[in-house]
This record gives sequence, structure tokens and C-alpha cells, in this order.
Amino acid sequence: MRDDLIIEIQTGSFSKVRDKLESLLPDHKVRLVHPIALEKTLVVYDHNMENVIYRRRSPKKGELLDVVDQMIHIPKPLVHPNFSLEVVLTQEEEIRSSDGRGSWRRRGISIIDRRLLSVVNRVQFFCVRDYLRLFPHELPRSFTNRILSEAMKRPVRKIQKLTYCFRQMGLLRVKGKQGNALVFEVVEE
Repeated sequence: MRDDLIIEIQTGSFSKVRDKLESLLPDHKVRLVHPIALEKTLVVYDHNMENVIYRRRSPKKGELLDVVDQMIHIPKPLVHPNFSLEVVLTQEEEIRSSDGRGSWRRRGISIIDRRLLSVVNRVQFFCVRDYLRLFPHELPRSFTNRILSEAMKRPVRKIQKLTYCFRQMGLLRVKGKQGNALVFEVVEE
């Protein structure tokens, strides 16, 4: 808590804090902070956690748009005037142990901890219109998910989540249909 602001750091799914947000927001200002790892280094120790077996960069790279995967869980709190979202883009290390108890996908290697190496950038969303920064600058007046996907060079599935959130938030409206595809337009203030 900082003055009249409650700060919640959520590294996992936003669905876990949905009920908490809905009960706090009528009476308190709440900022939800969500870190996204732009770069992750995997550090694997032996089973005693004494010697590093290997260190390598993870092929997975995060991006600001990854916050959409969590936003779909809390469309109502996103539009509340007492709510703000801060996305912290980071570089981190993931500490692992070759203890034989981890997931079969990781061949028995367990994830032990994460270490923050640096904060690359912070992006804050204070009001509903701030979320439009997730859209590209050059966008046709009306568009489909496929057109937006091509403009943003992102998978259609991710764009569908984005347009769903924006519709729930009142930022987009359905203008019509083009075949089976919905045609959207940004709601003007």
C-alpha cells in the first residue's frame, strides 16, 4: 500500500485476482503490476544446487502484447476508474535444478526460482483509452481480425483475444460482417 493506492504484483494468471479486484475497486485505487520477460536465461544446477551444469538463453521471447493473454480474465476491472495496469518488461534468469523431480517435458529438471536481471521498460495504462496503444499507428478505419493480424504481424488467435477484450471494454464495436469475419471500428470518445 502506498498512500491511497494498493499495488498488486501478479506474475501469474489475472483470473486469480479477479474477485479481489472486484471487491477492492469500489473503495480503493488499485494498480496491477504484471512482469513480462522479454529475455530469459535458463541456469541449470546439479541436484545439489552447487554447480552450474549449463546456462543458455531461452528461445521464447516475451512482448508487451502478451499482456492480452491475461487481460481477457478481467475485462470489467480494466475499465474501472480506480484501476490501472503497469506492464514491466524485464530480463530475467530462471533457476533450475537437475533433481529428477521436474516435469517430463524438461526431462526431470525442476524450476526453482526466477531472478530479475533488469527492467527494460515500463508501460502504464491509467484509463481505458490508453489500451489503444497496443494497436498499430496506421490502422484502417474498419478492420477484421485478419487485417489487424497482418498489420501487427501477430497470430490471428492473439488478435482475437485483443479484439474481444477491447469489445468488452467498450473500445471497439462491431460495424458489420465481411463473409464470416466481424468488421470492427474503434469507438470514438
